[in-house]
Amino acid sequence: MKADAELIKVLGDTPPATISALPPETLARLAEQIGTAKQQQAVDMEKSVQKAIAGVPFAVRGIVRKALLG
Repeated sequence: MKADAELIKVLGDTPPATISALPPETLARLAEQIGTAKQQQAVDMEKSVQKAIAGVPFAVRGIVRKALLG
C-alpha cells in the first residue's frame, strides 16, 4: 500500500498538501505512529471509563457508560 493511502486510512481523511509532500518513508512512519497513538488512546479511554463507573451500581452502569461515551 502506498504511504499516502496508509495515512489516509489512519486519518480517515486526506492530509493537507504540506503533509502529503513529505517523503514516502516519512509518511509511512507518520501513519504508523498515528495508528499506534489511536490504539493507545482507545485503551486509555476504556481504562478511564472502567475506573469512572466502578462506583456506579451495576444496574445503571450501561446508562452511565453511554452518557460518558455518547
